[in-house]
Amino acid sequence: MKYSKDVTQIALALIVGGIFIGCGGDSVVTVDSNLTEKEKMLEEKVAKYMVSSTLPTLHILPTMSDEDGNNQDAKATYTLTANKNVNVKIETPDGSWNTPMWRYNNNPLPLVIRTSRGNAMTLNFNNRLDADSTIHWHGFKIPAIMDGGPDVPVKANDSKLYSFTMNQPASSLWFHPHPDMQTGKQVYMGLAGVYLVEDAISKQLEANKELPSGDKDVVLLVQDRRFDSEKNGVRKLLYKTKEMDADGMKGATLLVNGSVMPKLNVETTQYRFRLYNVSNAKTYDFAFSDGRKFKIVGTDGGLLNKPVEVDHIMLGSAERVELVVDFSKEHVGDKLLLVSKPYQADSMMMDTNSNSEMDMEDNGMGLTIMRFDVTTKVSDDITLYSSLPANAEIATRLDPTTASNAGSSRKFVLSMYNGGNMGQGMSGNGNSNSMNMTFAINGKIFDPNRVDEFVGAGTTEIWEIKNMSPMAHPFHAHAIQWQILDRNGIPATGTDLGWKDTFLVQSGETVRIIGKFESVNVGDYMYHCHILEHEDAGMMGYFRVGDSGNVKK
Repeated sequence: MKYSKDVTQIALALIVGGIFIGCGGDSVVTVDSNLTEKEKMLEEKVAKYMVSSTLPTLHILPTMSDEDGNNQDAKATYTLTANKNVNVKIETPDGSWNTPMWRYNNNPLPLVIRTSRGNAMTLNFNNRLDADSTIHWHGFKIPAIMDGGPDVPVKANDSKLYSFTMNQPASSLWFHPHPDMQTGKQVYMGLAGVYLVEDAISKQLEANKELPSGDKDVVLLVQDRRFDSEKNGVRKLLYKTKEMDADGMKGATLLVNGSVMPKLNVETTQYRFRLYNVSNAKTYDFAFSDGRKFKIVGTDGGLLNKPVEVDHIMLGSAERVELVVDFSKEHVGDKLLLVSKPYQADSMMMDTNSNSEMDMEDNGMGLTIMRFDVTTKVSDDITLYSSLPANAEIATRLDPTTASNAGSSRKFVLSMYNGGNMGQGMSGNGNSNSMNMTFAINGKIFDPNRVDEFVGAGTTEIWEIKNMSPMAHPFHAHAIQWQILDRNGIPATGTDLGWKDTFLVQSGETVRIIGKFESVNVGDYMYHCHILEHEDAGMMGYFRVGDSGNVKK
């Protein structure tokens, strides 16, 4: 089949399962006749949305202003108020509806804070929910008392001042609630925001046209949700309404910056997309509909020393990447879709080939995410950097032979088993579902009065995470950025060479990581699975950095 500029004859160009189905231009391509049902479903959706004229326009997330009125000093002040029942208009290719959500500052969209390394941050949090909440600063290297864990709750209608100095490399971080046994619900209902750090290196790269910036630097928050049927133009969010939801809440409707299948008009130049998986439990295998390669320039905790070229990238819950996509060879009128490729789902998950809503909620289904429409011809003035300056922290790999526990990694075993009280959390009051599944780390369920691991302040350690469960788990530890050493003994390559605060550990996989626990950041922090329903069910523990002198702070 031929690709035509006439949208009525647009041919499908898709890579699934590593096989090219089509490519751009006027090339003649052959469609694989042995497509799986998942691949056929994705092919049909790509073809539909490639020609659709009713896609909503992508929302650009609003950036908050520094309240002290001085953008030139090394201080920044912000206020975040968590509110319920904020009316949010959900735009889709098939119309729109309103959904009451929980949001910061009553804004219908997630908010962005952009700051610079070295800034002294003051963040005033007002909890206007009817339950405890916190703000956890995800990926931040800050003192434990400011980390926003469940052990420092902010009561309903109360406030807390978070203050710390942002001293880490330029990166795409974020923030979200982390209250006892309610993290999953509060994030799902809409409480999450973006935190972008700049530093001298990132600013110089942008000034030198070695990294896209300005309106060519776009945040993309990907979330799946389940909605109730429409009543009078309103569709409510549904949370944990099915038996399997306790294994990880997943929905059939995919939102990007709050809209379903939005489009972004682009010029013929390079763009930087900060891609966030902020779903509670879903894993995506991001790719483009024509199978093109693109560059990954950053992971959770900062820029990569060298850009990594890929044709897809799998992200578990809470993982982020910064990717650069080159539209310079496109023509005005060209269109391109961001998709999630089908993949083999976890063995414990349903993985049928029928086109039911339940299947579309499962991991592993092919998904259309958004479309890029080339609308303007310009000259591309970006020459992407080839390596970071030698003084960039990521330019030097941490040496495992110098770790304080070299030769004796600190071990964490992720497991799931039938029996026990699945819902047990800090309060100890659990609620079991019919599957009676227990999630554990090192055979233990979270106990608020127990510190599981003790780490010396200022030390460098190797941690080893082994997944003995039948499903993948994104492992997250607070207040540290890691370098991955190896997976199943195979040395890290590609994007695994970047700073990571969250990383996916597949079933049967063992991942070794190395990181430095900064001496200025002490106290009790969390490590946990970032499938939020697993975390709420007790797949979590405390580690103490330094000697606080207390059982709990």
